[in-house]
Amino acid sequence: MRYSSKQINEYVANGDIDKLIQFSEEKHTLQMEMLLKRIFNEADNNSSEDLTDAILITGPSASGKTTFSNNLAKILDEYGYNSTVVSFDDYFLDRDVIQRNQIAKGFDPLKGEDFDYETIETVDVEYFRRQMRQYTRGESVELPRYDFTSGTRAKTGRIIKSTHRDVIILEGIHAFSPGLCDGLGFHNALKVYICPFDEYAVDVPAKVISDDCVLTSPQIRFMRRAIRDRVKRNAPLGRTLEMWRGVIRGEKAYMEPIVKYADLFFNSSLTYELIYLSKKMLDILDESSPEEYEKFSRIINPGLLTAFEGRKLLSVPENSIFNEFYV
Repeated sequence: MRYSSKQINEYVANGDIDKLIQFSEEKHTLQMEMLLKRIFNEADNNSSEDLTDAILITGPSASGKTTFSNNLAKILDEYGYNSTVVSFDDYFLDRDVIQRNQIAKGFDPLKGEDFDYETIETVDVEYFRRQMRQYTRGESVELPRYDFTSGTRAKTGRIIKSTHRDVIILEGIHAFSPGLCDGLGFHNALKVYICPFDEYAVDVPAKVISDDCVLTSPQIRFMRRAIRDRVKRNAPLGRTLEMWRGVIRGEKAYMEPIVKYADLFFNSSLTYELIYLSKKMLDILDESSPEEYEKFSRIINPGLLTAFEGRKLLSVPENSIFNEFYV
């Protein structure tokens, strides 16, 4: 779907921002209801009393996978399921191990090459599969947590153990990877692909814009990630810019080929988010270096962001996917 800055600004001018938020969130609610119906139908068709189902959630960076997965788990718990969210990000190898492994395979950082943090080789697949096998056998498992600031994996004390009506929600860019969950004892594995699919045409004076006047899904995801990285991962804009080329390359190489295996698609776009993203991103740019500003401009023309009106503070619902980026 394509919306426009003019449509969004009309809500602002009429004092109807809350209505725009409600309209946007209701689209997510309807999609979640469709997913739940599919999950319950699968459960009704199962004749076994003891089962562990898996819901595999994947999507490109900054699509809202983590918040979506946690929201889904809360809803399923209300229906009597024992739901656990497991993030593949927490199974990353330590950063120095990833870099050593890639250098050993011929990667040369001195030539300006980027480390590939998107490949499944950065994930400790053996450790993940071992833990999942233990879980489906009824053993207790301590889930790990990855610290993106230090680039290391640590223990958490978070213990899970399977019971009846179990659902493991596995989220990450490699969730659909062939062979990752094979033979782990899951009764069923439902695949969900999440992404903000909407685009936004920008209405501004022609002299301000020199390229196409549309904010695309990857550009919106970049702003989401840059804001989240800055606040939640203590990463400056330069760091996000540095990694983004590798992120997009990884999505094309590792994700696009497996999208076709999705059972359901979830559009995580929220029309009102441009009100916040544009202003927050411009604030970050004001504090950035000329080099960072120039690199950002290669991804998004900053002039596009000036087209969105409205206040930066919004009444975002507590369970909104956007809270992952509204910081």
